[in-house]
Amino acid sequence: MADRDVVEALIATYRELNQRFRPLLAAMNADAGAVEDPTSPLGILYRLRNRELNASQAIKEMLRGGERTIVDDEAEPLVTLQQTALGLVPIVLLSQFGTAREATLAMVRDLPDSVWQQEFETPRGRMTLRAYLETLIARDREAIRALEQRLGQPAPKS
Repeated sequence: MADRDVVEALIATYRELNQRFRPLLAAMNADAGAVEDPTSPLGILYRLRNRELNASQAIKEMLRGGERTIVDDEAEPLVTLQQTALGLVPIVLLSQFGTAREATLAMVRDLPDSVWQQEFETPRGRMTLRAYLETLIARDREAIRALEQRLGQPAPKS
């Protein structure tokens, strides 16, 4: 995937979440399932948001050349609803995901090719920045498929 394609795919995730799922999520704010259930809409969005927050911080650390303190979110246990802020609803999680994704995009949009090809220690192991971003895109697609299944939304026809 070329740099531009990676950036476009990162943007496409948030666009798709907003266009396809925001109306459904807004209608079900009070009944989105438990955050502890990773298959509920709330659990899916919670993990998506956390992954993006972690990725954004990890990319910042990689680009600064400092110590990597962020771990892969897949290794983190989901916190219980009591440990999260009260009023955690899908639309808030979606907005927080969008803010974190924009931070990620702001850091990588205009990087030179040499940085995209440079290898870093990432939360998913040693890889190029491009490869790390491609893992985010793949995991975005998994989250969208999971939301499609949970919310009864078929994938759009290409």
